Amino acid sequence: MGFVTRPLVAVLVLMAGRLAPADAADLRAAAFRVDVTPPVGDGPCVGFIPRVESIEHPLLMKGLILQNGSNTYVLAAVDFCGIANSSDLRLRRAIAEAAETTPERVALQSLHQHTAPVLDTDAARILFGEAHPRFLAHQQFQETVAHAASKAVTEARETLRPVVRIVGTKARVKQVGANRRVRRADGSIGIRFSVTREPEIRDADEGLIDPWLRSLTFFDSDRAIVQLHYYATHPQTTSGGRVSYDTVGLARERSEQATGIPTIHFNGCGGNITLGKYNDGTPEARERLTTRLFEAMQQSNAAIHGRADCDVAPAALDDAAIRWDAVEAPFMIRDDAPYDLVTLRQQLSDAQSAGVRLKAACFLAFRERLEAGDRPTITRLRIGALDIAHLPGEPFVEHQLLAQHTGRAGGFVCVAGYGDCGVWYYGPDSIYTDRGGYEQTWCLTGPCEKTVAAALRRLLQ
Repeated sequence: MGFVTRPLVAVLVLMAGRLAPADAADLRAAAFRVDVTPPVGDGPCVGFIPRVESIEHPLLMKGLILQNGSNTYVLAAVDFCGIANSSDLRLRRAIAEAAETTPERVALQSLHQHTAPVLDTDAARILFGEAHPRFLAHQQFQETVAHAASKAVTEARETLRPVVRIVGTKARVKQVGANRRVRRADGSIGIRFSVTREPEIRDADEGLIDPWLRSLTFFDSDRAIVQLHYYATHPQTTSGGRVSYDTVGLARERSEQATGIPTIHFNGCGGNITLGKYNDGTPEARERLTTRLFEAMQQSNAAIHGRADCDVAPAALDDAAIRWDAVEAPFMIRDDAPYDLVTLRQQLSDAQSAGVRLKAACFLAFRERLEAGDRPTITRLRIGALDIAHLPGEPFVEHQLLAQHTGRAGGFVCVAGYGDCGVWYYGPDSIYTDRGGYEQTWCLTGPCEKTVAAALRRLLQ
């Protein structure tokens, strides 16, 4: 496994410059990237990918360091299916120490490709035991990732540049995402998975989605330092033992090559969003979906010089206008059958089904955490009119749409999901009583719709 860091330099001509008052905020930024590809062989990734058979694309962690005076924040996105519980904390601590900040000011979001690892040492410990080779490989891979990320952040801090402008733009993404939960004529829920063979479900309307790709471009005078893109969907066209960064990674790297700008992509609240309406699992379908997402990135870039939705000059802001806030996510222990403690312990010893054991281990790991009083957080970085919200787990798109509607008048809101994935899915309370559907069977918290909404309003208003 080779971990590679490299300097990131890009040029984009910007027509206007701005003068800063002497007492202005001093926002500086640097991008970093690091190869976090797992080794071929028995997968060090809990059990979602039992074995890594081949590497199609290197998996990357790509991030942004922001420094304003004595305050430092890190936003990072990684080509993993998920990072959960103490694994999330371990990596955020490594990044924070290198950035000389606190783990609470590090947002580490996965892109959720299903052709990528899940890091969850707590679930791995419960599933395998601490002496098992699979657990030890999992722990070793986690430490390798932590050290590589720390090295990349340390090097990037030497390249911090002043941020003169942050430009927010957006573009509509066409024929990519669709809602996974399709209501049948009898009122039950059919599931539109990443590849859906049933015509009634596959061909149904797109349903509730957020069709917009939102972009943020950070400028140093006439040069772009980094560009962030946000779009909500399950990103995978395939699964199995072939490691790939799939559609979102392909579009991201294509955009970076086209613009010369370090490019980071964040998955939004895509828990109930899929590519399955437009994907048949073929390479041709993946290329079509990649091209459509890439075209939206290009259209968003084109809006920088004329139709920008947000234009922030950090030097014109005082320190109070640049801030990071966090609220505890209001998740609770789920105790309804078959997610009660007795049943989960029985399932953990099920010799017939590895999937049942894996699921029980994940539920038990998150339950232990909640019982210890440790909950994930929802965070928000505010820079003037710009708000960037970071949510844990696999939130439904309803949470993203609420965040957009909750934002301040004249503001620009970007939302990233798939932070600490210990909780996995959560969405409207109605999913717990729906007939059919899939997501609620991997929802590790009890109903939390109203309390999550309250947390978002507190952060974004």
